[in-house]
Amino acid sequence: MPEPQTTPRTLAAAVAALDARMAAGSTIAGAAPGSEHRIGSHLRQGSGGQARFVRFSVGATTYAVGEAFVTELDRVPRITIVPQTPAWLRGVTNLRGDIVSVLDLRIYLGLEPTSATAGRMLVLRLPSEEFALGLLVDGVEGIVSIDREAIHPPASALEGPLAPFLSGMSVVGDQLLAVLDLDRFLRSSDIRQFDETHEDSRCEAH
Repeated sequence: MPEPQTTPRTLAAAVAALDARMAAGSTIAGAAPGSEHRIGSHLRQGSGGQARFVRFSVGATTYAVGEAFVTELDRVPRITIVPQTPAWLRGVTNLRGDIVSVLDLRIYLGLEPTSATAGRMLVLRLPSEEFALGLLVDGVEGIVSIDREAIHPPASALEGPLAPFLSGMSVVGDQLLAVLDLDRFLRSSDIRQFDETHEDSRCEAH
């Protein structure tokens, strides 16, 4: 008799559970609804001057984004291509009836596309708006608490597409993290230009 499934209590556990299912022969893209893992509200609280961040990697860089913006974690989904959009907008996906744009952060940074089998998708939402974005990354490394005073400007000026959206850098253990200001990123003209894409692609994605 199979053991009952439980929702992992941490993001790292969610990643491990997904890997275990994949090793057991579960499907990848187009998985049945409900296969994704939601991040519980019990994880959102920080203490004192600390804030909680989701840590993920793209290429050789490890990033941290505010946990309040990340609502789900899943494998790379089935994506419907949208014509006449930048290469880094991989297309849209149907997330339980909501049409969500999917941004490949590797392409956005000038790298090769994210692997459909090894990559992950973080679902990002603005807490104050009905706006969501799927962000493809190489891997998710769990949740970390960072003291806000431990986030410092970089020693030298940064370059690249994400430079305007960096809050600063922080060291956790022996790992250097680039902390992204997701509120600024999700409200940027690059991202918000695709708000209308959802409606235009709704029928096609279904």
